[in-house]
Amino acid sequence: MSVWAYDDPQGWGKRLHEACGGRGISCRMFEAAVEPDRGYAFVHMHHHPNLRRLHKKLMQNLSVNNGLTLIPDYRSSVLYDDKLEQARHLARWMPPTKAFFTPMAAKGYLNNDEPAYPFLSKSAEGASSNNVRMINSYQEAMAEVRAAFSDRGIPMHYDLAQLGYLLWQRFIPENDHDVRVVGIGRQRLVLRRFNRTDRPMASGSRNFQSVVDADDEVRSALDYSDRFFEVERMKWAAVDMVRDETRWYILETTVGWTMGGYVDCAFFARTDGEWKPTGKVGRDAWAVLVNEIEQGTFDS
Repeated sequence: MSVWAYDDPQGWGKRLHEACGGRGISCRMFEAAVEPDRGYAFVHMHHHPNLRRLHKKLMQNLSVNNGLTLIPDYRSSVLYDDKLEQARHLARWMPPTKAFFTPMAAKGYLNNDEPAYPFLSKSAEGASSNNVRMINSYQEAMAEVRAAFSDRGIPMHYDLAQLGYLLWQRFIPENDHDVRVVGIGRQRLVLRRFNRTDRPMASGSRNFQSVVDADDEVRSALDYSDRFFEVERMKWAAVDMVRDETRWYILETTVGWTMGGYVDCAFFARTDGEWKPTGKVGRDAWAVLVNEIEQGTFDS
């Protein structure tokens, strides 16, 4: 078995390299797509625009090699930090979401469909609730239309601008937290993330609870996310979820997260139809990944 680990600035590749070395598994670091020949190639992707573009191009170049199994898979890398693409590909799992590419289409929706307020306006990119805005009225929505289709656009994080499109999503109220489920092969980590003090959004709040036992909410979230991971064929991914009185909704999927937030979370796996702690915790994530690679979880 041959494993390749991309030498990323955050050091995730080095952590995998160390975990493989501790098990006597061949793992080589790489910097360019021409280096890996066959086996497993792991790439940690980052949301900073410059790094994200570099990493997406790297994954595209790696994907043409049929001898490689990519972690994450290529489709997940395409969807990473691109909410427009996620809305197009993953609509069945998400709150109702509309994308508009002309001011006429956006105004027609506001005037004819009469959306419920408040709703969320999102930029295609951005982490930690950056570039997400709460729209509370028709007047605020029209201001978004004017800004998005102006020469300057809507200001975004990293001094960027949202130009030429709008992405509006139904707001799911009465949630003081979301549930993040991380999938590493067949293993799961769960984190409750509580809302920011200034906005009803959990991402980036730094107020979270490490989940170590599966209560009813956690079991339900694990069941729903498991269906998502299976249907969408994602084996290295995380989802952010909220629910209303009838169902769960996935707000976003990602292939990059802050490992430090999960060190005390229990790993869960389905055993005899039930979700049970495995005895591993988040700080064991790299050993868990190596186990899943060895067991062929990423091969199909």
